[in-house]
Amino acid sequence: MRCKNFGIIRGMEKIATDTYSFADIRKGGFVYVDKTAILRTLADESLGKQFFIARPRRFGKSLAISTLQCLFEGRRELFNGLAIETEWDWSKTYPVLKLDMGSCQAASVADLWRKIDTLLESESRRLKMPLHGEDASARLRFMIEDLSAGNPDNKMVLLVDEYDKPLLGHLGKSDVNDIRDALKEFYSVIKTCEGMQRFAFITGVSKFSKVSIFSDLNNLNEFSMDARVATLFGYTHEEVKANFPGALAALGEKFGIDADATFAKLVYWYDGYRFEENAVPVFNPVSVGKCLSSQKFDPFWFETGTPAFLLKLMQENPVTIDDVEIPQTAFSVYEPAKPGLMSILYQTGYLTIKSARDDGGMRLYRLVPPNFEVETAFSQSLSVEFAGIDELEHASLMTQMVEALRHDDVNDMLDALSCFFANIPANITVKREKYYQTLFYAVFVLIGARTHAECWTNRGRVDAVVETPCGIYVFEFKLNGTATAALAQIKEKGYHEKYLRSGKKVTLVGVAFDAEMRNLSDRQVEVTVD
Repeated sequence: MRCKNFGIIRGMEKIATDTYSFADIRKGGFVYVDKTAILRTLADESLGKQFFIARPRRFGKSLAISTLQCLFEGRRELFNGLAIETEWDWSKTYPVLKLDMGSCQAASVADLWRKIDTLLESESRRLKMPLHGEDASARLRFMIEDLSAGNPDNKMVLLVDEYDKPLLGHLGKSDVNDIRDALKEFYSVIKTCEGMQRFAFITGVSKFSKVSIFSDLNNLNEFSMDARVATLFGYTHEEVKANFPGALAALGEKFGIDADATFAKLVYWYDGYRFEENAVPVFNPVSVGKCLSSQKFDPFWFETGTPAFLLKLMQENPVTIDDVEIPQTAFSVYEPAKPGLMSILYQTGYLTIKSARDDGGMRLYRLVPPNFEVETAFSQSLSVEFAGIDELEHASLMTQMVEALRHDDVNDMLDALSCFFANIPANITVKREKYYQTLFYAVFVLIGARTHAECWTNRGRVDAVVETPCGIYVFEFKLNGTATAALAQIKEKGYHEKYLRSGKKVTLVGVAFDAEMRNLSDRQVEVTVD
């Protein structure tokens, strides 16, 4: 893929976006954030020979695969000046079989096998080797055998990128197990040919059970939450500052802010991912690259959209994602036919690890949205999907909400919110208060209000707290109840008391939802004074 270069401002670095080729980046003089020291710890056999790491989309997995390919092929000239250059034995090279399963998204099992055959044919041409065998699994086995036989050490390297991509598009569909079983058959060859592999590296978004890449590979090292490789994907603060000083300076100059404020804004938008509880946070590398190259703070996460299966899962199991806690077992493998919502949200990058604690014999992880870009992108998708409205109407209602909040007009704000609820599709069963809470949370996040759902106080849990520069709104919801009862609960439980010394006006709002009307049926508003 050709590198796109947006580094057109004098003094800016050459920043490549939308490319996964290590060779193209290095040959083109584009910035490469050096991750080879971490790659060496995986590739030098000190930790094992077979590895799997899961990371969200757009996190540099394919670039890491490309880098490893060049490393094992012995292309030393590409590593000039990098950490691994003087630490690697360049006298040994290995043939590399690279399977980019991202090219194998298919509509059916038959289509999947055709796509896999096309991929194997492409690799056989690149490697200048014959392709033989009665089916895709046999062809993969023969390729591994032939490649290893042609090496002095009788070894080859296997790289599998996006192993789960063919499966992700079928989550929530009736044929998901058929796709899973086809992949199980294909990937079982990796186990069969394990002894011929000098090194194997597999990437994906999720770790599914009953796919033999995990159930059969006894020696596979699962490093998705290992502190030693926690920063392999993504950029640390130090890496961004060291590698993009010109672009950062240009960005600050454009917005008229100093270096600290520029970096703080970059952190707010794109940082915050943590893949091990004690690891330093990392930026989304693609979003940072696009921000610095375009000199714009935009929600680049929108470019690929929120998966339809995830939105459907959220409608069936509505939750607010501002702050949740799950046990460590939720990170383990799960069934494609019954994906766990929180696990999916974490593995796809909508939630990340904030902290961890031990509770008896259980390890609990606190998960939060990583940054503003992700939270707003997800809230946009949720509010449109949950409310069943088009983008134009959505934008109009959001404008009305912003104006109402700016003028501290709670009733006008709730009128606009009613329009969201009025459009909930009739085929969606809305019998739980949580559905309304989720849509409420998504809308308020989008209008820029600091929003917390289900906030704990010393006397219980309040449904939602919305904070603006000038005021704090404490909400309590009642499904098929009364707004009077909701307001009374706020006052009786003292949910608002912790905010009275904030220096801001505190407004108590009781809201009643009617399941039959599928909307707000009543509201009670009261301003309290310390």
